[in-house]
Amino acid sequence: MTAPEPDPVLYDAADGVAVITLNRPDRLNASNAAMSAGLTAAFTRAGLDPDVRVILLRGAGRGFCAGADTEVLNALSAGPDTPSNASAGLRYDGFTNLPKPVIAAIHGPCAGIGLAMACAADIRIAADSAFFLAPFASLGLCAEGGLAWSLSRLMGQGNATEMLLSARRIGAEEACAKGLVSRVLPADGFADAALDYARSIAVHAPSSFAHIKRQMAEVDAQDFETARANAAALVPATLDHADFKEAMAARRDKRPPRFAPVIADFAPPVSQG
Repeated sequence: MTAPEPDPVLYDAADGVAVITLNRPDRLNASNAAMSAGLTAAFTRAGLDPDVRVILLRGAGRGFCAGADTEVLNALSAGPDTPSNASAGLRYDGFTNLPKPVIAAIHGPCAGIGLAMACAADIRIAADSAFFLAPFASLGLCAEGGLAWSLSRLMGQGNATEMLLSARRIGAEEACAKGLVSRVLPADGFADAALDYARSIAVHAPSSFAHIKRQMAEVDAQDFETARANAAALVPATLDHADFKEAMAARRDKRPPRFAPVIADFAPPVSQG
């Protein structure tokens, strides 16, 4: 009797952090329909859990995500009318609808749709073993997963264009220098360091997370004066919020703030049809 496939996505939550782990290590966490469905469920669960303040996305085994599974690519090569459930690709833009920070902790390969997934996170940190690859030009494909937009936003158009057209492997230090990741940490102890980093963010105000994520999502369509005016309009609500009052009370009392659980108010991520 064939043993059942392990769960392609693992979920654990403690200390205000939901850890979502891509769990197909024998395939370098290559994405398929089951993984995509598992990610949708995991991110929805984290978004609705009032005790979760930060989400940490990582990969099991030797890498983050090597891209789409070969079986998915083979099925798609049969023609554009291949049933879409061959990949059931997660709409990674759904990450931005979450009012909670999403941190991608990247080690080993981060390629193709795995790169799109990482770029949809709010923060990317990398082990010095990480490398990044957008292989689409070498496969005769367009830049998928919104990468033409997200890489340009993170790296600048020139760097993004070079990465996409060359289809070359980019190491962690180069990725950091060009803005693709925020910091590079040693591979030894990386999982623990990434979790500690997520916990250090989880102590901050949940209402601020929601406001700042919304501001960052809107900023590309705004000029400075619009962004400034919108921020000014938000100030009265933030000053009246329990999080601000608790933060100020904690400062007066010289203690850590005790922010209330997060009230869910978001559109859950969805799988594209």
